[in-house]
Amino acid sequence: MEHMQKEIQIFLTKNLGNADFNLEPINKGGSDRVFFRVSLPDKTSFVFMHYGDEVAENAYWARVNKFMASLDINVPRVIAQDDKQHFILMDDLGEIDLWSHRFDPWEKRRDYYFQALSQIQRLHSFDAKSIPAYVQLSESYGPRLYKWEHDYFLDNFVFEVCKIKLSPAGTANLNKELDTLSAHLQEIEPCLIHRDFQSQNIMIKNDNPVFIDFQGMRRGNFFYDLGSLICDPYVDFTDEERNELISFYHQLMPKSFSADEFAANFWEASAQRLMQALGAYGFLGLKKGKEEFLGHISNGIRNLFIAASLSQDLPCLRELAQQCMNTLDNRHKSIH
Repeated sequence: MEHMQKEIQIFLTKNLGNADFNLEPINKGGSDRVFFRVSLPDKTSFVFMHYGDEVAENAYWARVNKFMASLDINVPRVIAQDDKQHFILMDDLGEIDLWSHRFDPWEKRRDYYFQALSQIQRLHSFDAKSIPAYVQLSESYGPRLYKWEHDYFLDNFVFEVCKIKLSPAGTANLNKELDTLSAHLQEIEPCLIHRDFQSQNIMIKNDNPVFIDFQGMRRGNFFYDLGSLICDPYVDFTDEERNELISFYHQLMPKSFSADEFAANFWEASAQRLMQALGAYGFLGLKKGKEEFLGHISNGIRNLFIAASLSQDLPCLRELAQQCMNTLDNRHKSIH
């Protein structure tokens, strides 16, 4: 970033009309983006983002932001942007996200979750065939992307974190089961999804949820978003709290599914999402040196075991999740 300090200074001065500001790094997230809080002498503040080329979807952020705002979904207001230099200046949403409220009583947290689910339902219910031409989407969910997430989970979590090697027969049985899972997920009419809809990507500003990190928006299964939020490894839920959130969203939508069908689809999609999340924790923690992500593995694998156990068609995944939990437990005991 040092070589860009002059360009950043010019961009901010031009768009804030004030050269007297302070830049404070904001350390958050796992992608190739950097954030700074820009503070002016009068105490007003903004957030400056510079995104790299490592992840193509980072360049989609501004247009997705505009589109989501058009659906009356709470997103940061863009003050200025420079596509060529990959600069974006936006409203400062503060430092309080939904995750920050994880220890609050459920009576208080519940409303934030209800608001967030009501907002994301506006995205899920939008006719994906009518998306404006200016919006660029990431790769839609289909056989290739679902398979990529399965391999990502196996390579970066099962093999690298847990050091578990599957037998040829075990691999074949698991792959067959996961191919069936992929087919089930594709049977549901695709819609637009956030794709990383979890507590650290929902800021709380003026007591309202505001969505961030939506640049990976794509066509997919809306249950994937629900699993991201309601089986979020960053937050602990009781069974009753989870069921209340599942029921709340079911009541928001047209009655295409019975309550039992809705729950069955939810747990299957949650298993898919949790495999992706665990793969990401292993990749970011071990290969990118962001060890804080390894701290979420325990919750993630427990949630995957729960999701696979509550799905009738995932016995191999359930057994593998149990094996991973046992391996990690034994490793923890040997260290302590």
